[in-house]
Amino acid sequence: MGIQTVTYQCPNCNAALEYDNSLGKFRCFYCDGVFEEREIKDLFKDNEQMSLEENEAELTAEQAQDEEFAQQSALYSCPNCGAGVICDSLTASTRCHFCHTPVILSGRLSGDFKPDVIIPFTTTREQAESGFSKYIQGKFLLPKGFKENARINSISALYVPYWLKSGLVDAVMSATGKKVTSWSRGNTRYVNTKVYNVERGMEMAFIRVPCDGSRRIDDSLMESIEPFNYGGLKPFSMSYLSGCAAEKYDVPKQEAAQRIDQRVREATEQMLKENAKEYGTLENVRINITPRRQTYVYALLPVWFLNYTYNGKDYAFAMNGQTGTMFGQLPVSGLKKFLFGLGIFLIPSVIPLLVTLLGVIQRAF
Repeated sequence: MGIQTVTYQCPNCNAALEYDNSLGKFRCFYCDGVFEEREIKDLFKDNEQMSLEENEAELTAEQAQDEEFAQQSALYSCPNCGAGVICDSLTASTRCHFCHTPVILSGRLSGDFKPDVIIPFTTTREQAESGFSKYIQGKFLLPKGFKENARINSISALYVPYWLKSGLVDAVMSATGKKVTSWSRGNTRYVNTKVYNVERGMEMAFIRVPCDGSRRIDDSLMESIEPFNYGGLKPFSMSYLSGCAAEKYDVPKQEAAQRIDQRVREATEQMLKENAKEYGTLENVRINITPRRQTYVYALLPVWFLNYTYNGKDYAFAMNGQTGTMFGQLPVSGLKKFLFGLGIFLIPSVIPLLVTLLGVIQRAF
C-alpha cells in the first residue's frame, strides 16, 4: 500500500516547515518563522482529513483484494506427501504435482499467502511433453521402456513460490597482489616478482535475485532452469491459475534471504576479483560486504513438472514455463551401465588385436 503524505508550508513564505524538537514548535528554516503546533494543524486540517480519507480508501481496496483472493482460492493438502497446492476455487479435483496422488480440499487460503506478482505460462503442455522427449533422446543408459513408464502425460503446470530480493551492497576488498615475470639469458633464468597492496571498492545493485519458497522442491533443480525474464511480471490475479496449480510457500522470507545473500556475496566477490585480474595471483584476500536498502517481493513463477519413480527412487524433470529451459534427473539402467563399463575396459585390448589382424589380412592379399 502506498503511503499518503501531508506537507506543511510556512504561512509567511510558503517554504516547507520542519518540526523543531528543541522548541516543541514548527520552524521555517527559510524565513526563520516559528509557529505553534496547534496553529499549523488548524491551518492544514483539511489536508490531513483528505489524506486520512485516501488512506482509508486504499486500505479498504487492499482488504477487498485479500478477501477476494481468499474467496477465489483453495488450499488442497496431499494425503501422501503433505504438499500444499493452491488452486482456483472452481477446481473440483486434481492430483499432487509431486507424487500424483489425488488431493482433497482442506480449506481456504488466508491473505498471507497472496502473491504480489506472477509470471504467466507462455509455453504449452504440448511443448513441455515434446521438450521432455527431446531431453531424454540419445541418452542410451536409460532403462528400457522408461519413456512409457515416466507417464509423460502426467506432466503438470505448477506455479512455484519464489522470494525475489532487491537492494544495494557496499563492497570493499583488500589483498596482496603479485605480478611475476621471467626471462632467460644464456643458461641463466631470471624471475622478477612485484608485490602490491590491492584495494577495490564498489557499490553493486542487485535486482530480484530469486530463491524458491518450497522445501519440497530441490533448490538446485530450480536454479538449473533459471533465469526467468522479469519483463514478464504481472500483478497477481487468480485468473492466471486457471488450469494450473500453485505451491504455497513454506520457506519464510528471512530464511530465503540467507540463500539469496549467499548468491549476492558470491557474485560480488567474483566481480571484485575480476576487477583485479591484472595481478597474476591474489593472496590474503579480505572482503567486507555491507547490505543496504533491501526489499522483497513474493512471486509465483511458472514451471512444468514431471515426477516419476524407478526402482523405488523418485526423479524429477522441470521446464521453465516461460523460457523453455529444461533440467531433469534421470535413472540409469544397471545392465547398460555394466556393459558400457565393460566395453570401455575391453576397447584398449581389442584395438591392438584388430590392428594386428588387419595387418595380417593385408599381407595375405
